[in-house]
Amino acid sequence: MYSHFDATTWVTPYGLIFLAAITLAWWLARRNARAVAIDPSHLDLLMPIAVSAGVVGGTLMALFVSGDEGIRVKLFAVVGVGAAALFVYSRFTKLPFRRLLDAFALPVIAALMVHRVGCFLAGCCWGDVVGGGLPATTVQYPPGSFAYEQHLDAGLIEPGALASLPVHAVQLYEAGVLLVVLLLLWRVRWRRYAAGTITVLTVCSYALVRFFIEYLRADSEVVLGNLTVMQLLCIVLMFSAVLLVRSGNTGSGELRV
Repeated sequence: MYSHFDATTWVTPYGLIFLAAITLAWWLARRNARAVAIDPSHLDLLMPIAVSAGVVGGTLMALFVSGDEGIRVKLFAVVGVGAAALFVYSRFTKLPFRRLLDAFALPVIAALMVHRVGCFLAGCCWGDVVGGGLPATTVQYPPGSFAYEQHLDAGLIEPGALASLPVHAVQLYEAGVLLVVLLLLWRVRWRRYAAGTITVLTVCSYALVRFFIEYLRADSEVVLGNLTVMQLLCIVLMFSAVLLVRSGNTGSGELRV
């Protein structure tokens, strides 16, 4: 985020949009809970537990990854630890774990979609410099932003430049594609499918979107061949989702967003 979002700045556009994303996910998950015969009051308790556990666990896990990559894997760690919190809760309450995941799957996509707008405003998760003649939605960030500092360090702009070079608005690209994914999965009826199926499709859809978006982002380093850390994590996510559905049991209940 911009360097002037310091410890004395209590309210930022990013923070407000993050809260809006969490609220949206909670509201949609409550609707989904009714569709799979889960008392929505469980979601009222689960949401703060999952978010708190995810933020704390994701922050701790990111400490074990060096440099800026720790910040970039934090989102995946937050979701992973949050899912672990759902599992523990399901064991205590005897609720079906896969149905709890189903209740949260599409709401999380909706939250990520809103969250990416916050990233765009904050200047994080920025895109690569747009090549000449390539049609794209671009943005230029002011001094103090990550993109500006990166271009300055690389000698792409002179000290005192008024803005960064034009970069891909990858945050908005991702938000737009996630909206399409959300609308497509929203229209599908899941009553005849095994519990956890919508979770698998949601995870795989996001992993694919993020995998290809990474080619337009400038905040990740290539670590293996032509792949970034996040792309490797996307591959792991897809394999994990497939293993989940292969080991799943059958379930009933129509899921809707």
